[in-house]
Amino acid sequence: MIQPTHVDLAFPVRGGTLPRDHGYALYGALSRALPALHRAEWIGIQSIPGRMIGRETVDVQTGSYLRLRVPAEKIGMLLVLAGRSIEVQGHAIHLGAPTVHSLKPAAALDAQLVVIKLTDGVGTPFDRAAFDRKFAAEANRQLAKLGVVGELALRGRRSVTVGGRRVIGHAVGIDGLSAEHSLMVQVHGLGGKRTMGCGLFRPARVTIALAAEAPLAS
Repeated sequence: MIQPTHVDLAFPVRGGTLPRDHGYALYGALSRALPALHRAEWIGIQSIPGRMIGRETVDVQTGSYLRLRVPAEKIGMLLVLAGRSIEVQGHAIHLGAPTVHSLKPAAALDAQLVVIKLTDGVGTPFDRAAFDRKFAAEANRQLAKLGVVGELALRGRRSVTVGGRRVIGHAVGIDGLSAEHSLMVQVHGLGGKRTMGCGLFRPARVTIALAAEAPLAS
């Protein structure tokens, strides 16, 4: 089995609340705190989970973590974030000392949001069925390019706001993975915008059919 080259670096978060859709703003805040992260292609920045307050606000007062998926050799440069306070879309949060978590293979993985640039766009007016077919085909093509064999399932449309523009994607599950392929998916991800919480997979906790346009705080 391959040895994972990446880890999850988990910073405990202290704060009050964050907007549900905070991936873009979080990337900007971290880039201001550590300019080397701006346009970095080697980092995955996972959205900060928490208890939902209504549909648009996440409570991050207790038990929330900022997880960064990074090559192991980058851990040292990221430690400067420990003890820093950053402002995410007008909301102040404080980052504690991180812990390092190795990636673990699992036969089933899920990602809360994957966004993929389709070659001929989504079309106008938006055709949901056509979008889903094109999305699944491109996601499977990317898996095949990695040499990964697994069963991909779309679990509901979701979206992220990037620079004021709404980008539509899907929650995605992949099942039937070998240990080696599971680690490959966790390291490489699918689609784009991994600095904004997209395309990052973790071992599946519960397999559920998510509602379309579901919140991103899980």
